[in-house]
Amino acid sequence: MVRADTDFDRMEQLAEAQYGIAAKKTIQDWREMIADSRTVPDRVKLERANSFVNRHVLYADDIVLWHQTDYWATPLETFGKQAGDCEDYAIAKYITLRLMDIPVQKLRLFYVRARLSGAEGNRTQAHMVLSYFKSPAADPLVLDILHQEILPARSRPDLFPIFSFNHEGLWMEGEKTSSSNPRTRLSRWRDVLQRMRREGWDPSLSMLSYRSLLSWEAAEIRPALRLADRSRSSKSRLAKAKLPKKKIAKVKFRSSERKATRARATHKAYKTAAKSPPLLRKVVRR
Repeated sequence: MVRADTDFDRMEQLAEAQYGIAAKKTIQDWREMIADSRTVPDRVKLERANSFVNRHVLYADDIVLWHQTDYWATPLETFGKQAGDCEDYAIAKYITLRLMDIPVQKLRLFYVRARLSGAEGNRTQAHMVLSYFKSPAADPLVLDILHQEILPARSRPDLFPIFSFNHEGLWMEGEKTSSSNPRTRLSRWRDVLQRMRREGWDPSLSMLSYRSLLSWEAAEIRPALRLADRSRSSKSRLAKAKLPKKKIAKVKFRSSERKATRARATHKAYKTAAKSPPLLRKVVRR
């Protein structure tokens, strides 16, 4: 279980030492809420995680909070400061749900462009949300600080995904020229996980797998989709083709065969790179 090696006692000690007694109390309440939520339905877990993080964290820009333009905080740092920006909210909810035993396959952090309306008119802004997929083809539920209510993606036409990720890999949805190119974000994701590991987190929550690193390095760019369209896109490609069932089966087989061939070639390349530490470092840090 993902919670087995998470040292909550250490996190409570660190919270008190670095942020004070109020931070320690928040970690204790968070720990108790997680323990009480492991056997409830997934929807209840989503509601509790979303409510807890939104209730205990105030929105603040990184430049004000951390004196950096873009800083991804660990949940301990976020609860310690009792403040954070959209990435910090999303990461804290993601980790909370993983500690509640929600499978990683059902959760993705989505980097999106959000369309905002205000006195100055409409504008778009880089933003991050957490999405929950009941099944791979299901319309995901979106946990977001712009809306306190958890809504299905079809009810969020204001969100346009660029890429999504979790511990297992990366899924591209945007343009290569975007300022939010995920390859520039991998180092921030790895950095926050490394800091989590030092704070006492379970390794399954604080380390990227070899498979995940390959996924980030081999990401393919595709046209941007609305968040609601993402889960249906793979099904619609074959449906629009109107191919006979036998041909559809062949298409699926050939596609999986090509993917397997590319995976074997990539694996071989990484094994070769592993024999040369400087080259491996260059590939991983890119």
